[in-house]
Amino acid sequence: ATKAAGVALALATCALATATSGAIGRVANRDGASPAPAAPLAIAAGALLRRRFRTREAMFVRIFEPGARACADRGLKLGIAALGAKLSLSEIGETATAAAPAIAATVTTGLTATPALRRAASKRFGPASGLTRKVGALLAAGTSVCGVTAIGGLAPAIGASQREIGVAVANVAAYGTLGMLAYPWAAKRLFPEGGVPAGVFLGLSVHDTAQVVGAGMTFRDAFEDEMAFKAATVTKLTRNLTLALAIPYLAYAFRSADAGAGAAAKRPALVPGFLIAFVAMAALRSLGDATESVRDDARWKRFHKATGDFASNVVLPTSMAAVGLCMSASALSGVGVAPFVVGACAATSVGVVAACSVKALDAAGAFRGIGAS
Repeated sequence: ATKAAGVALALATCALATATSGAIGRVANRDGASPAPAAPLAIAAGALLRRRFRTREAMFVRIFEPGARACADRGLKLGIAALGAKLSLSEIGETATAAAPAIAATVTTGLTATPALRRAASKRFGPASGLTRKVGALLAAGTSVCGVTAIGGLAPAIGASQREIGVAVANVAAYGTLGMLAYPWAAKRLFPEGGVPAGVFLGLSVHDTAQVVGAGMTFRDAFEDEMAFKAATVTKLTRNLTLALAIPYLAYAFRSADAGAGAAAKRPALVPGFLIAFVAMAALRSLGDATESVRDDARWKRFHKATGDFASNVVLPTSMAAVGLCMSASALSGVGVAPFVVGACAATSVGVVAACSVKALDAAGAFRGIGAS
């Protein structure tokens, strides 16, 4: 019953954001796309609603937060899995293969540049800044790979304290959210034709999976570009797989200073369950499309279209509203400016490398023909 209250609040917030987005679109006399997409409105509405409860935080946490967190986590995973019905295995493979060089460039930049930025900032701000080596490693993982998931996977491997984890999570929350809101518009300027290049850029430059989904939905709704949304999702899920290499690499950097810290550390799953479900749904779609008796059946077409649309238009937007409901100002309280300077520089470095590498691949024709069938 406790979770039901939070889920209901997320659904209501999503419905309000969707209705507001549609109303703004009608007032602006635009056919189809709204200048105020539903995804950022849902997050903003959730965050504002959470702020309204700031004087009764304990009540909100008790009644609504369990359901909101379940919706933000499991709802997002369910939505991503169902989104696989919109794609075929060939589309996933083509996008992931084409984006691989850019993924390698951006992840490598984040993993190597962030610790260097941490060292420079530590000299500038001094020991009191709290910029420990572990904070630098956590920021590197969160910025370059997959946000909070990477931070949670690395923390036990290097023996990070709750304070150090909190600093890294606060950075991911702050700059990932800023990127989610700003990068869709930057992507349109960088890649006016939209499509796969714009989606790959979004999948590389925004921190967390939920934030990438939000950025992709914003681009899709603002510019009526479904392909960019699909490409952003595939790119981010492919980028998440580098966690299997990033965690051992960053943990190894601490072995000499903290011998054996990662010996019995908890490791994240090599391939997340929702990614397997996403690929399985795409495989089911591909199998159905390849079977002549099924491919031309109206019921099959209705099924995969309804499944994908339900994920895109209901489950994922509701998850975005839940993300907003889970945003608490207390996550940023007591955190000094120095970690945010490092986080800003690291996020900018990853964003610049993402833009340059995707531009180069696009110019070389790497994305040509993807999703054309």
